[in-house]
Amino acid sequence: MKTVNKLIQFIFLLTVIFCFEVLKASPDLIVVNADIRTSDPAVKNANAIAIENGKFIAIGGNDEISQLSDSNTVVINAEGKTILPGFIDSHTHLSSGSKIVTGINLTGIREKSVWLDMIAQRVKAMEPGEWLLGGRWDYTFENKGLPTRWELDRVSPNNPVALSDIDGHSMWVNSLAIEEANIRANSEVPLGGQILINQLSGSPNGILLEGAMELIWDIPTYIRDSDLSRDKIEQVLDYANSFGITSVHDMSSRIELDKYKDLARNKKLFLRVFWGEHSKFSQEDDHTYNAKLINQLIKDYKFHDQDRGPLIEFGFIKYVIDGVLSTHTAALINPYSDRPEIIGEPFYIQAEINRLVKRANSLGMPVAIHAIGDRGVKMALNAFEFSGNNSLSNRIEHIEIIDPEDIQRFNKLNVTASMQPNHGTGVIGKYITPRVGIEREKYAYVWNDFLRSGVRLALSSDFATSPFSPLIQLADAVFRESPSGLYEGTWYPEQALTFEQALHAYTQIGADLSGWGDQIGSISIGKYADFVILDQTLSKPVGRELKSTKVAKTYFAGQLVFSKN
Repeated sequence: MKTVNKLIQFIFLLTVIFCFEVLKASPDLIVVNADIRTSDPAVKNANAIAIENGKFIAIGGNDEISQLSDSNTVVINAEGKTILPGFIDSHTHLSSGSKIVTGINLTGIREKSVWLDMIAQRVKAMEPGEWLLGGRWDYTFENKGLPTRWELDRVSPNNPVALSDIDGHSMWVNSLAIEEANIRANSEVPLGGQILINQLSGSPNGILLEGAMELIWDIPTYIRDSDLSRDKIEQVLDYANSFGITSVHDMSSRIELDKYKDLARNKKLFLRVFWGEHSKFSQEDDHTYNAKLINQLIKDYKFHDQDRGPLIEFGFIKYVIDGVLSTHTAALINPYSDRPEIIGEPFYIQAEINRLVKRANSLGMPVAIHAIGDRGVKMALNAFEFSGNNSLSNRIEHIEIIDPEDIQRFNKLNVTASMQPNHGTGVIGKYITPRVGIEREKYAYVWNDFLRSGVRLALSSDFATSPFSPLIQLADAVFRESPSGLYEGTWYPEQALTFEQALHAYTQIGADLSGWGDQIGSISIGKYADFVILDQTLSKPVGRELKSTKVAKTYFAGQLVFSKN
C-alpha cells in the first residue's frame, strides 16, 4: 500500500511540475473556438491549442488555453471550424506525381475526344521536341479499348508524348516517343513488361505495360524534360500543403532527395519525407556490401531539425510483385472472370521474393511490397513469414483483393495493410466485377475486415494514381460510394470505416510506420504542431458535408504554410 501511495504522490508531483511549466509558457500561437479532432485516444476532442517553438504545449478548453497568452502571442479564432492533425500520406510518388502538377492532368475526364483536345491545346504552347508528360487517363470509363499512338500523332506530331494511365502501370506514347526510344515489336523489356502490338501492322500500338515503361524513362531527352527544377519541386510541395499534407512516405527514386535536402538546409522544406528505395542491392548476397550501401543511404538521407523535427529519412525497401487489375496484370489465385485464359503472372517466383525480403530484413530494413491480386498478396505474406522478422514495420501496399484466410496472417506476422480508399471507390461500377466476379469481389478493399482482425491499417493516395486530397480519400473510406455515380448506394457497407478510424489511419499510423510516432501524427502535447484548419465544421458523426469540405489553412511545426485565402 505504501508503494501505491508513493506512486500516486510521484504522479501528482509530476502533474504539478508540468502544469507549472505550462503556466510559465509564452505561446507563439493560440487557436481558440475550434472543433479539434486530435487522433489521440487520450484526448479525443478539444476546443483550443497552444503552440510554442513549433510544438503543442497545451490542449484543452477555450478559457484555460486563452489564459496562457501574453502580448507576444498570436491568437486565432477558428470560429467553430474543425481542426485535424496534419495528414500523413503513407504511399505517394512525389517525383512522378509532379508531372500531373506541372504537365497535363486528365483526371476524371471520361471522353477520349476531350483528352485529345486538351493535349492538342497544350502542345501548342510547347517548343517542338519538348516532351509532354502527365496523364491519369482512364480508358475503363468508355470501355472502348485502350488508346493508340496514332490518335496521339494526330494532335501532337512534333512533340513526343508519354502519359501514364490512372494506375501508373501503363503508358500511352506517340510515334515520336517510340522512335526516340527505338522501340520495336521484338524489343527486350524489363521484368514483367509488355509492348502491346497492333495485330494488323505488327508494330507497337503505343501502349507500354509495367516494366516496358522503363524504355521511355531511360531516354536522355525524357530525363531532361522530366527533371524537376527547384521551382517545380516547390510547386509540388505547395500542392501537398494545399491539401493539408505535412508528411509523406515517398515511393519515388532518390533523384530529387538532394534537392529536398537543399530546401531543408535553407528551412524551406515544409513536408516531411520518409523515403523508400526500390531495391538497388547487389545481385549477389554480399552482406557486407549491402550493409555498407544501406548505412550510406541512411547517413546521406537523414535530415532532422531541432525546430521542425524529422524532415527527411530513408526507411524502407520496396518491391513490386504484380501489376494491376485494370490491365489483367495483377496476380490472381484463379483466372480472371472476364479473361479465363489469364491469371496474371507475378514478377518474381516465390523463392526469389523470399530471398530479397529476408536479405533486406536481415539488414534491419523494413520492406514494402506492392501486391494487388490475391496471389500476389499471398506471396508477399509468404515472403515475410520466410524472413521471420516480425519486429520490423513490414507492409503490403494496395491489397485490392485477398484470400480471406490471409487476413489473420497480417496480424500474426505484424504486417501493415497499406491501402488507398479511392482505388476502391474508383472501380465501383466499372471493372472490378467483370475482372473478379461477384464471389471474389466480396474480398476486395476489405478495410474494416483488417481493423476487426487487429491489423494495422495505413491509408494514403498513391498519388498520382488517385486524388492527392486526404479529405477525398477519407470520404471514400467512410462512404464507399462511386465518385463517378456508376453505382447507387454504399458498396459493401460492412467494409466502410468510421471517420475516426479513417483519420487515425491517415495520421498516427503513418507516423508510427516511419518511426516518428512520438513526434507527429496527432494533436498531442509535446509533438510538432502539424495541423490543418478546415473551411467548415464537421458534424458528429461526420456526414456528407465531408465531401465538400476543403482545407482552409495548413500549419507545419506551428508555421502557416498554406492559406486558402
